[in-house]
Amino acid sequence: MKIWIDLDNSPHVLFFKPIIAQLEANGLKTVVTVRSFSQTEGLAKKHSLEYTVIGKHRTHHLFAARAGATLYRAVQLASFIHKHRPTVALSHGSRGLVLAARMLGIPSITLYDYEFVSARIYNTLSARILAPAILSNDQLVRQGLDLRKFTAYPGLKEDVYIHDFEPEPGILEELGLDENRLIVTVRPQANWAHYHNDQSEVLFRALIERLRREKNAQIIIVPRTDDQRCELIATHHLDRPPFRVLDKPVDGLSLLWYSDVVFSGGGTMVREAALLGARVYSTFAGKLGAADKQLASDGRLVLIRDLRELEHLCFSKRPLPARTTPSGENETRDFICKQIIDFTIHHGEGVGFPAIA
Repeated sequence: MKIWIDLDNSPHVLFFKPIIAQLEANGLKTVVTVRSFSQTEGLAKKHSLEYTVIGKHRTHHLFAARAGATLYRAVQLASFIHKHRPTVALSHGSRGLVLAARMLGIPSITLYDYEFVSARIYNTLSARILAPAILSNDQLVRQGLDLRKFTAYPGLKEDVYIHDFEPEPGILEELGLDENRLIVTVRPQANWAHYHNDQSEVLFRALIERLRREKNAQIIIVPRTDDQRCELIATHHLDRPPFRVLDKPVDGLSLLWYSDVVFSGGGTMVREAALLGARVYSTFAGKLGAADKQLASDGRLVLIRDLRELEHLCFSKRPLPARTTPSGENETRDFICKQIIDFTIHHGEGVGFPAIA
C-alpha cells in the first residue's frame, strides 16, 4: 500500500519527515510531491526527502485567480500521481491534493490546525479530517465539517517534530552570529493569506522601527518568499545593520533555540518558538486560533495588539533552557500515524483510477 503526501508549504517538511519515517517503518510506501513555494523545496532537499516538484505558488489577491491557480495545480498533480496508484492521499491543508485526489477517486486525509482557515474544500472533499483536540468543534461545524469524519489528536502539530529536536550550534557560525550579543529573529506576516489582517502590517512596521534602535542586536529576518524578501529590503531598508534578511533555508528550529527574542506575524513559527521555551511575541492581528490562545494563557506566548506595547519592550540575553533527552514515545505523532495507517488499511482494496486524457 502506498500513501501520497503533498508538501504544500514550508512547515510541512518538518511535520511530515518523522511521519514518513514512521509510516515506512510500518511497511507503507510513500510518494511525495512538493509545491514550489517559500522554502518548501529547499527544506525538502535539506532534509534529504525524496520528492517531485509539481506546480508553483501564485500569489493572487483575487479569489477567482487563486481558485484558478489551485485548480491548475490540481490537474498537474492528478496527471503526475495517476501512474503511482496510491492507496490514499495525505496533506496538511493542500487544496491541490484534495482536488486531485477527488478527480482520481483516491480517499484523502487532511490535517489542519487553524480553525479560521478557509476549510470548506477540505471538509467537503476529504474522507477524514484530523485537527488538534484544542480546536472548538462548534467552530469546525460552522466551517462546514461533518464531525462524523473528524478525529481530534492530542497536542499541537509542532509536537510531532519538536519532540526529537536537538539544537545545532553550527547555526551560529553559518549565519555569522555572536552568541554573546542579542539575537532577535523576526518572521513577517503572510500578506497574501485570506486570513491576513492589515493591522498586522501596521504592527510589523512599528516593530521594525522599534528594533532599529537596538544597535548592538543581531536581527535576523526570515521572509516567507523571495518576493517578500525583496519587498522587505526595498520598503524597510533592511539590507544594513542591525538587520539581515535570510536568502536561503536554514535550520529554523536551531535559530529559534539560540534566539533571545522571537517575533512572528502568526503561523507555525510562533508555536515552535513557544514550545522550545523561547521568549516569543506574536504580531498577528487576525482571528486568534485556539492553539495560540492556549499558549498565551499558559504564559508561553505574548500577544502584541497595540503599538504602545512595542515601545515598552526591553530586550536582554536569556539563559538557554535545558534540553532533556526525549523519551522514545511521542504521543501526538504516534496517534496521528496510527490514524493514517488504519485509514490506509481500511482503503487498501478497491480504489479506482480513471484514465486521464
